[in-house]
Amino acid sequence: MDLLILVIIAVLPPVAFMLYIHRLDRIEPEPHGLIIKAMALGAAAVIPAALVELLLSMVPVFAAGGIVGAALKSFIVIAPIEETVKLGVVLLFIWNNVNFNEENDGIVYTGAAAIGFALLENIMYVLQSGFGTGIMRAVTSIPLHTFTGVIMGYFVGIARFAPDAGRRSGTVWKGFIIAYLIHAVYDTLVLSATAAALLIVPLVIALFVFGGIYLKKGVVFSRRRWNGTDPAGETAPAPVPSATTPAHRGSGKYKAVIARILFALCAGFWALLVLGMLEGPGNNQAGIPELIAGGIILTVIPATVGIILEVSYHRHRKPAASA
Repeated sequence: MDLLILVIIAVLPPVAFMLYIHRLDRIEPEPHGLIIKAMALGAAAVIPAALVELLLSMVPVFAAGGIVGAALKSFIVIAPIEETVKLGVVLLFIWNNVNFNEENDGIVYTGAAAIGFALLENIMYVLQSGFGTGIMRAVTSIPLHTFTGVIMGYFVGIARFAPDAGRRSGTVWKGFIIAYLIHAVYDTLVLSATAAALLIVPLVIALFVFGGIYLKKGVVFSRRRWNGTDPAGETAPAPVPSATTPAHRGSGKYKAVIARILFALCAGFWALLVLGMLEGPGNNQAGIPELIAGGIILTVIPATVGIILEVSYHRHRKPAASA
């Protein structure tokens, strides 16, 4: 009975997220078999990801402890490998399928692959560590995998209908990098075993907010493509090229939002880090240089990306303001 309860706790959250994504995909629903295939392949991707992570973990540099070791493992090993295999499922096995016929399908299939990955990973962790781990992962790591999949899938969907190979590649990379950065920051916070781990709370809340926004954007894409009609009905659909839709042109505002979230996370991290160092004079001062170095390693990439996005946003606004 205990085993059954643990399995239910492990399976229910990711399945609930998948049902919600499927429920939003009402205008032109995807075949259940293809969704299950994406989930199954996402789950199978856990195995090669785990093997590569295990091999890389044997490299001495990734055995470092503290926040430096957490950042190295997260940014160089865990996040890029896991986001790559989830994206690979869609690009290798779903991309050319005839049912991938609208932008919102990128969200459905990439989300399904990410949820499949999270599902198997969750079962393994919960069976090993128990009820508490299941509850904690239900409100942290499962939303992480789901919404990074949704955000990456949004860009995959746009890329699928981009007019040329250059735009397709660039848009897929954009979605991948965003998902990778979010995942890497999350894992660094969790693995740091410091007060910085508290930042996963606002990070997960932000994921719910922005994941919901991108789910709604996918529905808007679907309505525009099919003019609000059932593709199986009498009214013929009128596809709208994704590269010319207002949602695509309005991506400048999105850049500003992501940039400011990254800045806020970096500022919050440094505030907690400074508070930790000032906690008391009896602390081991020898560890302060390591903490500062770890803070720089952790925040330099998100801060740099934030600056690039902020500059790009303001450049995007200038023509509109002068028009």
